[in-house]
Amino acid sequence: MGARIIVGSSNKKILKQLSHFLNENGYNVVGETTDGYDILRRIHTVYPDLCIMDFNMKGLNGHDVSEVLIADNVCPIITIIGSSELHYFTNLKHEPIFSLLIKPINKDSLINTIDLLVKTSRSITQLRKEVSTLKKKQEDKQLINQAKQLLIEANGLTEEEAHRKIQKLSMNKGISKRIVAIEIINKYK
Repeated sequence: MGARIIVGSSNKKILKQLSHFLNENGYNVVGETTDGYDILRRIHTVYPDLCIMDFNMKGLNGHDVSEVLIADNVCPIITIIGSSELHYFTNLKHEPIFSLLIKPINKDSLINTIDLLVKTSRSITQLRKEVSTLKKKQEDKQLINQAKQLLIEANGLTEEEAHRKIQKLSMNKGISKRIVAIEIINKYK
């Protein structure tokens, strides 16, 4: 099954047509609503791959919903607008997981935009995970180096001996070198 999409529009007829079109093209519509507050609630419950909404919705309009979703970094957004509503979105047009489509929308443009946003969002998510992993590794390395330095100063060990001691404690206790390093830092500070 394709991307999971929540759809929002104040016009129920357009909502049904859009949902039908998306389902026919291999996407999985996981929610429909006419209300901006409801679309936020549903998105924070279902965590779809994408949100497609009309600017005009009950409660919160498409701009306000888009701002919340971008701030929360929940999912990519396509907002469908009339050309007269374009000025509302000047602050959002550079967001990597946000796109505007101006009515009348071209079906091919919609499909291409969906695929591009979902792909971009997945790439960004993967990159964030990699950055997080690298940050953790860097923090671990800094903690271990700090612990080694404390062992060197307190016990007159060489750097290699201090490193080996951390490794040995890690294996003997069945805990990570990071936790051993934190224990050493807490002991000697």
